[in-house]
Amino acid sequence: MDDDRSSRMHARVTYRSDRWYLEDCDSLNGTQVNSQPAQQTVLEAGDLIRIGDRLILYVDDAAGQGPTDVQTSLFRATTHGGKHLADTGSLIEESVSESISRVVRDSAVLCRLANLLHQHTDSEVLIKSAIDALVDGVDADAVSIWLVAADGRLRCAGRWGQDHDEHLLASLAVEKDKAILVEDPSDSGNSSVVDSPAHVGTALGAPIPGPKSCRGAIECHRLTQRGPFSRSDLDFAVVVAHQTGLTLENLEHRERLELANAELHRRLAAQTRLIGSSPAMQTVLDQIARVGPASSTVLILGDSGTGKELVARSIHDLSRNIAGPYVTVNCAAFSESLLESELFGHEVGAFTGADRRHIGQFERAHRGTIFLDEVGEMSMACQAKVLRVLEGHPFERLGGDDTINVDVRVIAATHRDLPELIAQRQFREDLYYRLRVIDIHTPSLRDRGDDVIELASLFVEVFRKQMGRGPSRLSKEAIEAIRNYNWPGNVRELKNAVERAIVMGQDEEVQVNDLGLPNQLEGDGTGPQLTSLKDAERRHIQYVLKRCKGNKSQACRILEIGRATLYSKLNG
Repeated sequence: MDDDRSSRMHARVTYRSDRWYLEDCDSLNGTQVNSQPAQQTVLEAGDLIRIGDRLILYVDDAAGQGPTDVQTSLFRATTHGGKHLADTGSLIEESVSESISRVVRDSAVLCRLANLLHQHTDSEVLIKSAIDALVDGVDADAVSIWLVAADGRLRCAGRWGQDHDEHLLASLAVEKDKAILVEDPSDSGNSSVVDSPAHVGTALGAPIPGPKSCRGAIECHRLTQRGPFSRSDLDFAVVVAHQTGLTLENLEHRERLELANAELHRRLAAQTRLIGSSPAMQTVLDQIARVGPASSTVLILGDSGTGKELVARSIHDLSRNIAGPYVTVNCAAFSESLLESELFGHEVGAFTGADRRHIGQFERAHRGTIFLDEVGEMSMACQAKVLRVLEGHPFERLGGDDTINVDVRVIAATHRDLPELIAQRQFREDLYYRLRVIDIHTPSLRDRGDDVIELASLFVEVFRKQMGRGPSRLSKEAIEAIRNYNWPGNVRELKNAVERAIVMGQDEEVQVNDLGLPNQLEGDGTGPQLTSLKDAERRHIQYVLKRCKGNKSQACRILEIGRATLYSKLNG
């Protein structure tokens, strides 16, 4: 068969005990009968066999009578049917086409329809294209397409020609899930469909397939005096119905993917937003806006938990490679040998346990961005190979000879002091300058002022929405505690503290105790903090409030100050 999805020996049709049997020969893509997987089955008149993208109709025509309800084969012009003759037991091949001219005309119309269906993404345009093809193909006086609505009833999606509001034939085609050809449309409501000996009629219906059941039907009518429809007309309508059904299914699938993609982008944007209005953060955002559209290598420096990966992602989203892949590699998470394999890949047998080829992350990031996090943890040998890639040289997979060229933008990040590592001969100076074409310093949370409150409020909203419970806002005491805490773990520590507060909190507001912050005023063996008297006073007030469980009156009595003084010192 002329189909790429059919196996060399796909299926076997045999005749024994006066019956035809179909048996799948362990084909790669399987054989279906009436849209159901079939390993071995007895064929009955009207069965539709699918092999790859080809549909084959089984017709028991030994007695000279055709089936009442017929299905047809897609690409009928290139398909041949066979008739089993009981007296000889042979299979005589016949051409299914009625005439060469009909085949040429139908092929041209269907080809044009296929192009139109793949060009448009509007369902109304698709329905109109299908109707136009039917008008050209079957020369009907009226054509209508009916789709099953949410309530299970048929609704007209489009029509052409004489007004015809009834859809008895379409309903019957959907109910029986078979193509129908009738001599008199008035008889289409009977339990059996009238079929003349010549297999002609004045109306036809063809079901539109869906993923699980019929999604609708095509109905065509012709005036009696203009002559009946032929079996070839019905075949043509069935092909149009199949094309329409597949296109509608693809359109719905595309719409679902677009909605899911938009939702994922929305969630990703919410998770990767860089929040902050402090001067230090505004400087970073301005640098990202300038660096993003360029193709320069970027080195991001800053303490752990300051959002270096968010900066890298934001640069990629503004770059020319936004449509390409974004690959992240944490260099600190791999040993020396495994990191080299992770970055550049390996061939089978490159080392013990390498039982299959592994594509490296540089290769996966082709025409995109690769983010090398904690690049300061990279071994000297691996640094040399990364340097060659940055200089535009090709590389080979471990254990391989094939050279690989990639077009990748490199963004690196580290919390280590690279000049100090260079002095200690633990980092290559030439690689440092290759990476540091543009450097961005992410500020620590303690240097960002009230950004910490803005971030904490955002985390409260995010975690409460995820868990469906917990406090909905920060209390004044929690805000002061957050503002006064040093946050050595930066944004990561703040995020964890707020998540804990949403899980453990029992009030409408987040309380200081919910955050689980270490109390710097309680003796922990580290001695007094080197801080200003004003900060020490404020922290002591916070400590007293915490011990009083937020009771300001009791705290004022202990501190021997008035409420106005308390608020003044907290907000000063």
